[in-house]
Amino acid sequence: MTVEQYNAYAKQLSELIQLRTFPLAIKWYEKAADVPAEAIFPTRDMHKHMAMCQVFSYARMKGQTIAMTTKDHWCWNPLIGYGNVECVPGQPQFDEVVKFIGIPDKEQAAKFFEKFPRLPLGKYEAVVVAPLTTCTFEPDVIMIYSTPFKINYLTRCIKSILGGHFTSVFDGIDSCIYCTVPTFQTGEFRVTLPDPGEVERARARDDEVILTVPPAKFEALVKSVENMSKMMKADDKMLEIPLDFPRPPFYNRLFEIWGLEQGEDWDHSAGR
Repeated sequence: MTVEQYNAYAKQLSELIQLRTFPLAIKWYEKAADVPAEAIFPTRDMHKHMAMCQVFSYARMKGQTIAMTTKDHWCWNPLIGYGNVECVPGQPQFDEVVKFIGIPDKEQAAKFFEKFPRLPLGKYEAVVVAPLTTCTFEPDVIMIYSTPFKINYLTRCIKSILGGHFTSVFDGIDSCIYCTVPTFQTGEFRVTLPDPGEVERARARDDEVILTVPPAKFEALVKSVENMSKMMKADDKMLEIPLDFPRPPFYNRLFEIWGLEQGEDWDHSAGR
């Protein structure tokens, strides 16, 4: 797809499921000189450092394009995960991280951290994050923050694309790595829970979940959402709990086959 198509599909998706914040485009650059001209470098332009979760928030909440090089980071895990610094067994920095990885047994912690998702050391000088609706580059990864209800909705749409499930690995920390690197490496969908730092210092809401989308499947996802919305909208604003509620027509067809009582058909044109 072209950049313009990514922009258009992002706008369509935002409208279809009423996203509260912009979907995100993330791209890694081997040379910082190739970063789009509109990108803000925190240390150069703001005279401050940023954590990656704060970069996500500036892009999805403020609509800004942010570029991060090694000197711009203010958190350890993206430095390691994005290949900016070395951190391998036998080094003091590796031993220091292992102390705080959340696994009491040191040997288990070391084995766990050896498998930490990471990009090749020194391959990329910069990573850029921008709203997918306005980005000027083709993304390596697409991220969507939304409520569990709407991420569930998107998961059902993904199921129709894949013809089955997709899997995710959950951890209570390091969300900026788990929601970016694995999908960049594998081209697979992924769900991630925002970690405590993202909630405390980047204004991620306690009712938000992250869906990571491989760019190659983004067009198919938007079309699947479009089709799903013709039958069932991503509306989580129901203010009552109605019994014997109207249902999509195929519910009644199934109940008729099973010899069960049928009810009123869902009148989708009326927004029900």
